[in-house]
Amino acid sequence: MDSYRIALFLHVMTLVVAASSGAVTKLAVGRRIRARTIGEALEWHSVLVSASRAFPLCLASFVITGSYMVSRGGAQAWKSGFVISGLLGVAFLLGTGTYLGIKAKALKQVLENLAKQGAERPMPKLVPPTLVRTLPVANTGVALAVVFDMATKPVSVPLAVGILLLGAMISLGLSRRKAGLRARPSAVPVVSG
Repeated sequence: MDSYRIALFLHVMTLVVAASSGAVTKLAVGRRIRARTIGEALEWHSVLVSASRAFPLCLASFVITGSYMVSRGGAQAWKSGFVISGLLGVAFLLGTGTYLGIKAKALKQVLENLAKQGAERPMPKLVPPTLVRTLPVANTGVALAVVFDMATKPVSVPLAVGILLLGAMISLGLSRRKAGLRARPSAVPVVSG
C-alpha cells in the first residue's frame, strides 16, 4: 500500500459522498416542490441545505487528492487535458454551488416568513428563476463529464473541455425533453366499436 493508492481511494470516496449528497438534495427539492404545507416545504428545504453543505468539502477534497496524484506525474502532467478540464469543472461547480447557496438562503427566509403566518397553511406555488432550475441539471452533466475525463484521461485540452460542455448540454437536453413530455397532455386511446 502506498500514498498514491490512498489518495486515489480518498478521491473516489469524495465522488461517492458527492453523489450521495446530490441524491439527497434532488430528493429534497422534489419533496419541497410537492409539499402541501409551508412547514413541510421548510423541513425539506432544511434537508436540502444540510445535504448541500457536503459539496464544498467534496470539491476541496477532490482537488487536494487529485493534485497530489497529478504531482506524482511531474510538471508536464499539469498540462494534460483531463487535469485542466477537472479544474475547470470544479471551478464551475464551485461557482454554481455558491450562486445556488445564495438563492437557497433567500428562499429559506421566504419560507420562514410564510411559516410565521402559519406553518400548516397550504404551500403557495413558487416559481424559481430559470437559472435556479437549470444549474443543478448542468452541474450533474458537468460532474459526470469530469468523472468520464478522469477515467479516460484525454491528453487533448480541447477534447477534455469539449466533453465537459457535452456533458452539460446532454444533461440539459434530457431535462428539457423530460419537461416537454410532462407538459404534453396524455393521449387517450380511441376505442373503435
